[in-house]
Amino acid sequence: MRVEALRHLGLGILSTSTIAIVLALPVSASASVITIQSISGPDAASIQAIVDLFRTNVSSGGVNNGNTVGSLSNGRREVNWDGGGAAALATVFASPMNTFNAGATTRGLVSTTSGTFEISGQPSPEFGEINATYPGIFQIFSAPRLFSPLGTNVMDAIFFVPGTSTPASVFGFGAVFTDVDLPNTSSLEFFDLSNQSLGIFFVPTFNNGLSFLGVTFTDAIGRVRITTGNTALGPNDGGATDVVALDDFIYSEPQTVVPEPATLTLLGTGVAAMVVRARRRRINRG
Repeated sequence: MRVEALRHLGLGILSTSTIAIVLALPVSASASVITIQSISGPDAASIQAIVDLFRTNVSSGGVNNGNTVGSLSNGRREVNWDGGGAAALATVFASPMNTFNAGATTRGLVSTTSGTFEISGQPSPEFGEINATYPGIFQIFSAPRLFSPLGTNVMDAIFFVPGTSTPASVFGFGAVFTDVDLPNTSSLEFFDLSNQSLGIFFVPTFNNGLSFLGVTFTDAIGRVRITTGNTALGPNDGGATDVVALDDFIYSEPQTVVPEPATLTLLGTGVAAMVVRARRRRINRG
């Protein structure tokens, strides 16, 4: 088992579990203080402690809020793809995938991609129907199912007030990756509410193992771009081809997006102008 710093930032390991840094952002006048939890290992047990630490970090004193509709004051949400259990069939979903913000699974997460999505399952678990070698390389963090975009290796996670179409933000997001072979390839890229990048963070490697990366910000996060390896599911994994799938997503409780001060000022100015016009109309009619 190992814990890796994000080497594209030029930083060494600051502790055995948590890396706290100040990230200077060229797109922002003020930097965000962020915390990074990053670990990889041969199996679920080897990364469990760091995943649990990230769960604590994003819960703000709360717990897993499950499928509760609406935003709560603290806690977190999780998606583990395991509904239906080991007997569930492999299932393909169109983009946008609203499964985890509707019906019985209202967790405030909508996934988008240029292709489609699949949650693995029977008759060939771990995407064996796509490539018969995949069950031998993909470990599972929470049994029995995995998740992946199809036709591409890039997807976006977008947040909403759970069970509604109201845009929301989070302050932390993490994901479990399986069979990350090549460094500086699989990644999470975070975007603020103005769609400006807060940085790209690379996932640590472990051949035929599991990797976890979670990042928390002081800035509100409106979107996370997830890159899995360097190719979509399909070819054999190995050499210059790195095929990667996903397991659990963990993120802070989605909160209603609050307009920036400048937006509030403009809104207030617009309301004031409407009031003035209404008064003038009443005077002219009098």
